[in-house]
Amino acid sequence: MADKKNIKIKVRYPTVGSKPKKNLPAPGIITVWNVKRILLVSVCVVLVLVSIFFFIKEDAQKTDLQPEAALPDKIDVQKTDQQAQAALPEKSDDSSSKPKTEINKNVRRALLAYWIHKNEPVGAVSLPLKISDKKPVKLYYFVELTGMKGRTVFHEWLLDGARISRKKINISADIWRTASRQIFYYTDKHNWTVRVVDEKGRIINEKHFDVIFE
Repeated sequence: MADKKNIKIKVRYPTVGSKPKKNLPAPGIITVWNVKRILLVSVCVVLVLVSIFFFIKEDAQKTDLQPEAALPDKIDVQKTDQQAQAALPEKSDDSSSKPKTEINKNVRRALLAYWIHKNEPVGAVSLPLKISDKKPVKLYYFVELTGMKGRTVFHEWLLDGARISRKKINISADIWRTASRQIFYYTDKHNWTVRVVDEKGRIINEKHFDVIFE
């Protein structure tokens, strides 16, 4: 049987004050740059800056004022007014063909006439009314009403503001023609008013005229 050999292990510890044979390097930080990401971010920043510059320049161009040379030195007010009046539609004057009357929605016609034939006025009256001492003049006040069926109206003749006659009229249809008469003598040189009023005394239509001597 073979002899057993003893194995000896020797460990050396550094002694106090002794220096290591080799200096180990100090730990450091290694930075790795991602070139692709850097380039992508740079391109995006450039595009944003270019877009902002483009919009600012466009807004500045829109808000620029016109140069003074493009504005007129003087405005011709009279010429401008004439152009504006020329653009307006021409007004038609029908006063020569139709009697001029002031009526409301219930009065279709209201006029003075020398005679009434078949419920229609005959003879246009020129005002002021002229009369002579040879014969008196008869004058009719013709009124055509609408939308007043079942109501009552009155024809009133006034001399210098005082009522001298009143005629009651009962309306029996939607369209109703009526007339009242007044005789003028040579001595009736005054201011006259003829009118039609409703049951409450409200004036529906009236006319004023003068009587003069020839």
